Amino acid sequence: MENTEYVEEYEINDYFELQDIIQGRGDYIDLREKCIFRGVSRKCYELIPSSLRGFNIAKYIDADYAPGIKLRKEDALALELSVPEDMGDEGYEVYNLNKKYEFENGRELEDTFSLNQFKALQELFVINKFLDDADKEGLKVPIPQEIRRKIHSLELEIPYQWPGKEYYEIISLAQHYDLPTRALDWSYDFKVSLYFAVKNILVDNNIECYENNDGVLWAFNYRYFQGNFEIDDDSFRLKFYRPEYYTNPNLSAQKGLFTFHIDSKWNCDERSVDELIIDELENHKSEEDGEHVYNIPGLMSFTIPKNEKIFYKFIIPEDIKADVLNQLYLEGYSEKSLFPGYKGVTRNIKNKAILDAILGRY
Repeated sequence: MENTEYVEEYEINDYFELQDIIQGRGDYIDLREKCIFRGVSRKCYELIPSSLRGFNIAKYIDADYAPGIKLRKEDALALELSVPEDMGDEGYEVYNLNKKYEFENGRELEDTFSLNQFKALQELFVINKFLDDADKEGLKVPIPQEIRRKIHSLELEIPYQWPGKEYYEIISLAQHYDLPTRALDWSYDFKVSLYFAVKNILVDNNIECYENNDGVLWAFNYRYFQGNFEIDDDSFRLKFYRPEYYTNPNLSAQKGLFTFHIDSKWNCDERSVDELIIDELENHKSEEDGEHVYNIPGLMSFTIPKNEKIFYKFIIPEDIKADVLNQLYLEGYSEKSLFPGYKGVTRNIKNKAILDAILGRY
């Protein structure tokens, strides 16, 4: 059940109803300037960065690199791991994560003492591997000289806060090319995000393996949390970042930006963005002159007008996805515009034919 104080949920009947709501027609408020948007193809998908979904990052770790984690007996048993018979209560055992994403007794390569630090180290390894390989292939990679030096010297030093600001640009690039990171994609343009909420109908037409193929378009009223920071207070954990568009034509075409889950390297906040924000609002709410005032650490205090929500959740039923995608195509939101280049053009030709078949045009 959604928190109705902060989340407004709509089940959409057609494309034009959705457009009317977001553009503020009738009794609705215009969300286009207030919100950033994210589309997901299934209702069960949460607003959680890909690297924080289980041990998803382990798929990108090669066999030569398996950082060890030191676990006390109590922690190892809690994870149902085997421990040596002579292991004392205060002793440590080293474990590695194998390709089945299961911990097994292993060898120590790094000093990590928690699962959170272990995950951060794996993420850093994948990012550095991405940087190193891209650089060797002559691709432009936006990295400070200090990071470049660490890559070439094979240093894997996790910043106190992960991810550190010096990694934002390269993580944004890696995330856009499908590497798991602590970044979450959003767009300033709701129609871009709507495309990503419905495009799976082209591949999963009349899906046989999913019980519910309804999509979701999220709108996040982000202005209270971005650009509202207290001076010299960096404690708010959700950061907003817009990469350099000129280095990434796809990101520019999609009007993209990212949110980052920031935490110390010893901690790992795995809440979804909506859970994190709502918890912060609830935990730092007070009453003044008959209205709620929010004093969240790291942010300047603010109030929320009674006619606004923080999140708007638009359910896109499976049976209207094809019609919605068709309207987006007619308005120029297609593969050839969102993925500039020959690949986008050819993908659009193919997908337009698939969509015509779904709509019964031939």
